Amino acid sequence: SMRKSIAQHMVQSLLHTAPHVTSVFNLDLSRIIAHRKQHKQEFLDKGANLTFTAYFIAASAVAIKQQPLINAQWHDDYIQTFADINIGVGTALADKGLIVPVLKNCESKDLLTIAKELTRMTNKARANELKPQDVQGGTFTISNHGVSGSLIATPIIINQPQSAILGIGAMEKRVIVKEIDGSDVMMIKPMCYVSLTIDHRVLDAYQCNQFLSDFVATLENW
Repeated sequence: SMRKSIAQHMVQSLLHTAPHVTSVFNLDLSRIIAHRKQHKQEFLDKGANLTFTAYFIAASAVAIKQQPLINAQWHDDYIQTFADINIGVGTALADKGLIVPVLKNCESKDLLTIAKELTRMTNKARANELKPQDVQGGTFTISNHGVSGSLIATPIIINQPQSAILGIGAMEKRVIVKEIDGSDVMMIKPMCYVSLTIDHRVLDAYQCNQFLSDFVATLENW
């Protein structure tokens, strides 16, 4: 059954394979919310549902290019890095479990192309029409655990044989303090927690935090 194979895969990853380590950063979503509002209709007219996930995929590709080891796989005698950035997105099938459609070659795709492909894949997943090739070949995974309300999830189990998984928490308006012209100012901002869980055999905290810094900077300066 699907539940049984999910269980075997998860236990294998966590207990028998990869030492998991997680870092968590804050992400201010103001810029992408504004960008999405401005471009949502234009994207729809071109056949793409512009979701936050499309931005997360695009920003992941940017950050992975800066830290190529994120896009790698452990072998006992060497570490294999991949030029193709193939990003899987965990998609919940109501109470039927989880499927992870993979968007191939994200390193060379713009936001519109990513959004179009994501729309197509999500529709196929919900209609139970995904082909084996649609869920194979992933080099990195995004878990949108926040869609069901969680702020932080841990451990988010790495999708073997990948080396890292990105977790996106629920968006909530929070009061944050920013320094403007030397004074502390309180602001209300749409925030979420983003986490990266790594296979510590392949990656160290430095690459993990560098990835998250680049990911956050890309989205906060969209």
